[in-house]
Amino acid sequence: MRNAALALILGTALWSLAGWSAHPRELWDVPTFWPAWGAAILLAGVLGLFPNSRPMRDTGLLFLPVVGVLTVQTILTGGSASLLPLGLVAVVVLALPALLLAWLSHRLAAARR
Repeated sequence: MRNAALALILGTALWSLAGWSAHPRELWDVPTFWPAWGAAILLAGVLGLFPNSRPMRDTGLLFLPVVGVLTVQTILTGGSASLLPLGLVAVVVLALPALLLAWLSHRLAAARR
């Protein structure tokens, strides 16, 4: 359970900082988005190394806050939430490399134990 809380805290901190740096534009529209995304992928891999990690849960909790940040920024910038379902699909697809890295690092750590 500690891994889940850590993933959610790290994701919230990472995406909140990225969203803050993007203000007043949406997070998708600024160069800060891609370095934050890369950092989230690497964090997913690191979380996969922990002994009691669950890669799917941890990766999901790591990327869940980005949906909140994107939704809040869309509303604050006067945009429409009509593209929110497409944004959810984009987040899931873009998070697949993180999930793959988390699974691979989890398998590697399990093999070393």
